[in-house]
Amino acid sequence: MPEIFSLTATAPTVKLEVCFTFGRVLSQLKPGLTLFAGTSRASSLALPFCAPFLVCGETVVIVDGANSFNLYRLTEWAKRKQLRSPVLLNRLRIARAFTCFQLATILHHIGGEMTRHHAHRLVITGLPDCLYDEELGEQEARNTFARCRESLAGLAAQYTVLAFTDLPAHRVGERIQFFESLVALARSVFEVGNTQPVTFASIKTPRFITSVKEELKDGKDSAHR
Repeated sequence: MPEIFSLTATAPTVKLEVCFTFGRVLSQLKPGLTLFAGTSRASSLALPFCAPFLVCGETVVIVDGANSFNLYRLTEWAKRKQLRSPVLLNRLRIARAFTCFQLATILHHIGGEMTRHHAHRLVITGLPDCLYDEELGEQEARNTFARCRESLAGLAAQYTVLAFTDLPAHRVGERIQFFESLVALARSVFEVGNTQPVTFASIKTPRFITSVKEELKDGKDSAHR
């Protein structure tokens, strides 16, 4: 499915030991939180994962904190597949968050929208990405993430939740713990490979966490020398 959408890989290719296809991952999605993480715009996969549910007649609710939903891509795909794009678009319910505070508020209230539209699938982008902003104070970041995680835990207990996160390309200090906390909360975690067509590795502790921690440790050691 994702090969029909243009995905741009900007990071070096990651070799994955055990690879899964888009269709295989799609078939394994269960109620609870499934987390997708990668260094090359993992959030761009959110829309391709929505498409099969829309075609099957489901309503999908999206909380877009990464500004990753380009509906023109869905319209073009529907035309190529000779599907009625207005019908598919009407099955999408998108709430856009432009700040981490908006994201926390939307997640707190989105359960009502899920009930109103009889939706069982929730897609989230931008968490915890939006909390890596250096202009955001440490305490504000921790408090906002705590709000988001509490809401997410409640939603994951009721719905199939897909969260897409782009891992930081720079040091984020202790804030990497936000990502680790989501990994602990998730039922499944997939590392997104920089391949075409895209492939996934089923993981629980991504190698990216280890590499970031080692980088931070090396930086601290250098500072004390």
